[in-house]
Amino acid sequence: MLDWIDKGGVIAPFLEGVVSGTALTLVASACAFVIGLALGIVLLLARISPFAPLRALVVLWVSLIRGTPALIHMLIAYYMVPALLDISVSPITAGIAALACNTSAYIVEILRGALGTISWGQRAAGYAVGMRTAQVWRHVLLPQVIYRSIPPLTSEFTLLLKASSLMSIIAVPELATVARNATLQTDLPLQVFTITAAVYFVILFLISAASRLCERRVARMLPHGH
Repeated sequence: MLDWIDKGGVIAPFLEGVVSGTALTLVASACAFVIGLALGIVLLLARISPFAPLRALVVLWVSLIRGTPALIHMLIAYYMVPALLDISVSPITAGIAALACNTSAYIVEILRGALGTISWGQRAAGYAVGMRTAQVWRHVLLPQVIYRSIPPLTSEFTLLLKASSLMSIIAVPELATVARNATLQTDLPLQVFTITAAVYFVILFLISAASRLCERRVARMLPHGH
């Protein structure tokens, strides 16, 4: 079995690259998700704004992002934007920016859907006891939006993690890039991609488990009836 996995001892160096590639994949995905979440919240506020042109811009953004492949966003971030602005952008920066923009278009719809499940009566109750709009959002709406968004946000993060493999197209040394280079160097694609798939599976399994734990904890923090 070990001989099949590492014929001639050429896989061992690849395993070292797996560690650094996995770390970069996780860090880049986490950064992109956090930025995308922050952007998604801003887009949500704009989406529900009474200012019609602002709402239209958000709808246009979401439609453009969701209607085009993530690979195109990656190429635009790395080649087109730096050329238009006459700046230099590193591959990892461009990759994170592209992933963040991509995921923001999905996150804003996730948050909007969660917000739509909260009855107006709860908001009115907050205003009735003297809360300001910011306080209603902080104490009434936001906790429920977060709780109700955990499952779809987890799904979105797993999709983002998988999409991070597209950074290999702009030479970011993440897990997929490491696997591709190892295949070219070792000529053992079956072994290399089996190991790579196993790493992705473990990561996604742990993320799903953490999501379920987080969801239970948030549920205990929320008052009954929310």
